[in-house]
Amino acid sequence: MNFNKPLLVSALLAATALGGAVHAQDSEKQYRFVMVSHIGSNDPNMGWLTTSMAEFEKRYPNVKTEDISTNNYSVQEHVRLLEQAISTQPDGIAVPIVSSDAFEGPLRKAIEAGIPVVAFNIPDGRPDGERIPYLTYVGGDEYLTGKKLGEYALQKVEAGEIPKPAHVVCASHDSAHQGLKARCAGMKEVMEAAGAKFDELFIGAEPATARNTLQSFLQANPDTNYIFTVAGWSSPWAWGVANEMNLDPDVDDKGVTVLTVDEGPVSIEGVRAGHILATNSQGFWLQGYAPMEWLYWNKEFGYAPRSDILTGPVVINKDNADKWAELVRGVFGDKAYDEQNTW
Repeated sequence: MNFNKPLLVSALLAATALGGAVHAQDSEKQYRFVMVSHIGSNDPNMGWLTTSMAEFEKRYPNVKTEDISTNNYSVQEHVRLLEQAISTQPDGIAVPIVSSDAFEGPLRKAIEAGIPVVAFNIPDGRPDGERIPYLTYVGGDEYLTGKKLGEYALQKVEAGEIPKPAHVVCASHDSAHQGLKARCAGMKEVMEAAGAKFDELFIGAEPATARNTLQSFLQANPDTNYIFTVAGWSSPWAWGVANEMNLDPDVDDKGVTVLTVDEGPVSIEGVRAGHILATNSQGFWLQGYAPMEWLYWNKEFGYAPRSDILTGPVVINKDNADKWAELVRGVFGDKAYDEQNTW
């Protein structure tokens, strides 16, 4: 990925956002942009995307945005939805590249047919010239997500606030998701360099199965004292299993330490309650808004972004979690926020 001139690109985004309504009113053209995502309504992060896309439509009233996703996720189903969206001949597509191999054929076909594509949330990690030739990428760097969270944990180890890592398990719900693999890889680099053993464990997305799988792992590996869940909603499962096994999973200088991801209510409230050491923000609001704006500028003016936009990670910890809670409540509303807090 090429992240040259991120500040310049961010400034351009801000400037175009402010002028969006004016540009839209001046244009008689109507566009339809489709987001084909792995983030369904059962994922709290969908709220960020739908809210930001609605804001985009306010500023660009001559653009219709659509979100297509499923709660019964699989790569095969994602590809089917993508092919279905392409067949409707939209004016642009935003899509996370969950699997480069699986998405290569459909997306190259769409691009060759003149449909511009923006990757968001997950890029094609292959080098330029090999990757799918989309316009640009908008999202976090998931390798950095794992790495920065691991580095933050080691800072707290150095301060004597949490135990030194001996054995770290990265608990993942999707073995084919290259973004989740990148999170594990970033954490692995940091923890192995600190002398810890590291395992990646597929736990699945069904609560009972995930709990049983993690419990079996912890029983077989009693030296495990760090659990990194690569989805925020699975962090209460991990904490709950460790707590039932009397492994002291709250944040202190003994027992098991739990880390997780994303700025969802369950992750933030886990940090505030002292159950989770840290989580992160990958800038989900921008991941909904910015791809639509880049597609608009490409269709309206022929503009192709000169670099990708890195929207995260930002570490969320006990020092800033209250501010994040206030921000997220403002986006989701109190009812949705409280419903998504499963602690």
